[in-house]
Amino acid sequence: MERCVLNSWSEEVRAVIRYEWARGVSGTEIYNRLVEVYGPGVMSKQMVRRWCRTFSDGGQQVEDILRAGRTRTATIDANVGKMDDMIRANRRITIDEVAEEL
Repeated sequence: MERCVLNSWSEEVRAVIRYEWARGVSGTEIYNRLVEVYGPGVMSKQMVRRWCRTFSDGGQQVEDILRAGRTRTATIDANVGKMDDMIRANRRITIDEVAEEL
């Protein structure tokens, strides 16, 4: 759920950047307006300028695109317990051995 909220928020901010850029507002001014509305952690000034450049180069997409990368992982209480038991049974166990077992 958090990921969906974060993505929609990021897309909202990029849509605002695209709108303001289309109106002819400078990257620095767009950044200042974003900070005024969303707060200082919204996005770096450099990233705002990068998005303005993307739109200037003909880019239109504000949505995140799917891309290859590191797979998402999850911590499961059952695995934490198993790992703890394995380490307590053999303190010299390697990370590879734990990963293989789990």
